[in-house]
Amino acid sequence: MSEHEVMLVQLGDVLSKVARPHRVDYELPAEVRSSLWQLGFPVNELTSREELVARLWARKRSLLTAAQPEWGGPGVTPPTAA
Repeated sequence: MSEHEVMLVQLGDVLSKVARPHRVDYELPAEVRSSLWQLGFPVNELTSREELVARLWARKRSLLTAAQPEWGGPGVTPPTAA
């Protein structure tokens, strides 16, 4: 697996943990905070889950876009939607 693919898997894993339903007063578990720091997302107790989800999806979208081959224009079938 390439480094790019590993990063996508890690982002997807952390995203699923951050975006799952939670109580309003529930803080992120230490393992999730650690994973976020390792992926370059510094967090603290004031960082909202909504903000994290938006930032994680933005990073994931940019990686997915970079991984897709360029469309060759008319006469060439465009890539499938993700």
